[in-house]
Amino acid sequence: MYFVARLIGKTIAFLSPLLRRGGGTSAPGVALLRLHPKAFSKLSDSLDRGSVLISATNGKTTTTRFLSDILANAGVACVSNTSGANLKSGVATALLTKEQHHEMGVLEVDEAALPEIVEENRPRMLILMNLFRDQLDRYGELESIAKRWREMVLALHPNTKLLVNADDPVLATIGLQRPGTIFFGLGDASSYSRDKLQHASDSSNCPQCSAPLSYEHLTLSHMGDWRCESCSLARPQLDFAVSRIRLDGLNGSDFTINSESGLHEISSKMPGLHNVYNALAAFSAASDLGIDQEGIVSSISKTVAAFGRTEKISINDRELHILLAKNPAGANANIDTLLLQPGPLHLCVLLNDRIADGRDVSWIWDVDYERVLNKVETLHVGGERSYDLALRFLYGGFDKEKIEVADSIPKLLDSLISSTSEDSKLFVLPSYTAMLDLRDELVKRNVTHAFWKDGK
Repeated sequence: MYFVARLIGKTIAFLSPLLRRGGGTSAPGVALLRLHPKAFSKLSDSLDRGSVLISATNGKTTTTRFLSDILANAGVACVSNTSGANLKSGVATALLTKEQHHEMGVLEVDEAALPEIVEENRPRMLILMNLFRDQLDRYGELESIAKRWREMVLALHPNTKLLVNADDPVLATIGLQRPGTIFFGLGDASSYSRDKLQHASDSSNCPQCSAPLSYEHLTLSHMGDWRCESCSLARPQLDFAVSRIRLDGLNGSDFTINSESGLHEISSKMPGLHNVYNALAAFSAASDLGIDQEGIVSSISKTVAAFGRTEKISINDRELHILLAKNPAGANANIDTLLLQPGPLHLCVLLNDRIADGRDVSWIWDVDYERVLNKVETLHVGGERSYDLALRFLYGGFDKEKIEVADSIPKLLDSLISSTSEDSKLFVLPSYTAMLDLRDELVKRNVTHAFWKDGK
């Protein structure tokens, strides 16, 4: 029965693009698992060198790309869900549809789906990067995911390596419960440290005693070099640490990674402090997998953005930059990057409320859009909840005359282009499905490829 189910899944994958039903990134896995519920374990067992599973609220797609590139350049044949389909069906599809033999899986996994996938995949390595508030109607409060992850970690197979972002207090506390956890974080981020917690920070109290945390430096939301003055819980010692960070707006970043083997100077094309974390996670994982560190450094320097993640697309002699913003932490990280850009901003924000976005869009009120108020020259809003965005910007002090509301993506693009001159840089912050809608329109205009072809 397994071979029949496998054949049907492969057939669906083959026909989906031909029938213009998308890239077949999930449907083959759905069919496979319905016909053979144990197929996921069988597919996982076919990988001679096991799997690396990567999960986070933000950054799992980029980290997966970093690590996949590193391993591929080192001659390791990897299978990865490059389309970003990270539920069980999407991961199963990736394992099913890659034709050539692969030694290892490098797979991003949805936060809620992770415990079940870990149980059936039995990964060689598990990377936990961050937990932020996201899609409250689907995930619930942050602690509900953290509780499931805590139980998952305690039940991990002894041979599974666990890598944890020590700068996230919730994850670090989970990692401390498992001997041998490898911790990574920013050793010196003083140049980019915040003075205080943002009002939207999700986890500012000690996970152990609930007292307020204190910070040597703050990086993104509640992450940083933290400690509790009440119970003495503190950020664990770092096995891999970053120092000498220099952010160059959308051009990328330079930084140094400190490990047992020494100092490693890295230049990355990926902008923003959040991508320093992503590169560090990939470096840490690849090092533990035995990849030559000079090769790791070289690969990181060459990796380019995945679709919608600081992606740059040329359209009508303009640069369109797409920066996925699906929750307060992610949106604020993108704003940090935009503030490093010289000159005025041509900004566009898109918001949908489909299941993949989360029906509750109240999170936009926790984004610090006001920080770019004085830099915005033109402001366009769109998506299914465009008027919610318009109201948010009005309350934020933005000039009503500058806010252009578009009722469709084609009209929005036309307005963006007509209101700017050639060689302008246009910055779009979309929610997840709004980003897919935007890219669909860009595909129709022949300026980019379908998202499911990314990485192929």
